[in-house]
Amino acid sequence: MSEVIEGLEAVRAVVWDFDGVLNRAGRPDAQGIFPWQALVGRELGIDAAAMGKAVFGRDKAALFTGKDDVMDRLADWAESTGVELAPEDVLELWFETDHDPDPELERIVEMLAQGGIVQAIFTNNETRRARWIAQDAGWAERVDAFFASGETGLMKPNPAAFEAVEKALDMAPFEILFIDDTAANIAAAEKRGWLGWDYEPNGARALVAAMMPLLLRAQG
Repeated sequence: MSEVIEGLEAVRAVVWDFDGVLNRAGRPDAQGIFPWQALVGRELGIDAAAMGKAVFGRDKAALFTGKDDVMDRLADWAESTGVELAPEDVLELWFETDHDPDPELERIVEMLAQGGIVQAIFTNNETRRARWIAQDAGWAERVDAFFASGETGLMKPNPAAFEAVEKALDMAPFEILFIDDTAANIAAAEKRGWLGWDYEPNGARALVAAMMPLLLRAQG
């Protein structure tokens, strides 16, 4: 990645990934169990690994494009295994535990908003968590648009997902800067003509340096 992103002078919108960028999502352990799943296991006395495999280990596309409901999958797993479980309790622990916004990036979001730069969140998330992030966690109020695969039915890196964002924002590809932590998503965005930044963990300082011309414009 270059020190400064080329082409920022034409950028009118910044599109953010959520988990792994704006949100410091937990990473799985050696057994593939995420911190929120481990907490759910401890709090509710269930097998977190089995639950995770049953709910998320199959046909993720159906779950993350809104075809399947995570609540139904949790209920089906509980019934099939004889576990007494309220799916709502799992979701509450999951959503709240897995919400850890990066304060440095929050400041960048605020700075860009004050400067009139359009901002959007573009995330692969199932429907219920997407709504929680947008509404309960208040992110829909902090950005101009919120695009979640569970709502749109389109997942990154599908080119159609990027095209839908362009149309909704009414902007040309070269007017959009996309910040994501998945290389395939960045590659798909850049193939359409977006500017892209492959975000790395704790990479706020590097991002600030790379987008400084845009931040200065927002302050001016």
